[in-house]
Amino acid sequence: MPVWWRNSKPISRLLLAAVTGVACAAQAQALSCLPMGPGDVYGIIANSEDPFVIIEGQVTFDEGLLPHYSEAAPEATEVPTEIPAQVTGLLLGERMFDHPVEGEITLVAHCLGPWCGTLQSGNRYLFFARNQEGRVRAILEPCGGFFFDAEDGSAGDIVLQCHRGRSCPSELPDDMDGAIAPRPASE
Repeated sequence: MPVWWRNSKPISRLLLAAVTGVACAAQAQALSCLPMGPGDVYGIIANSEDPFVIIEGQVTFDEGLLPHYSEAAPEATEVPTEIPAQVTGLLLGERMFDHPVEGEITLVAHCLGPWCGTLQSGNRYLFFARNQEGRVRAILEPCGGFFFDAEDGSAGDIVLQCHRGRSCPSELPDDMDGAIAPRPASE
């Protein structure tokens, strides 16, 4: 187990259930997604028993391995696609992002019909990842939720605010009126 993993704050399965629940409920409405922000995800997983880590860094991988829906073979995207990736950045520690991270992670890309999770290789992200059977795994799903653009630092600032016990801003609307439709994977 890497040192950066032992220094991580435990977080939870609750996030996966919440995001999957939102995604499944949203799929019934032609996959409308509720826009969750980093404060929402932090709030969901903060009281979890499962070990999660929060990393801010550059993620690189072969974008050609991302799943793409095809009407000719719709069953091809029913099972999540595991993609090896490299991350270089900082892990959230006791008070701030201060533990250097460099190594392999596994991206787990999910699809719901024609909508698939996606990222751009080489970009900086703030993301929530989980250790499963000794492997660091980060979920890519059609409605986002685990990955946030970190180029301007605002996602990290929000997580730090939450982590330090200050108010944790939410982007979730009070009802489905704030839902947005993701782009199908074929676009």
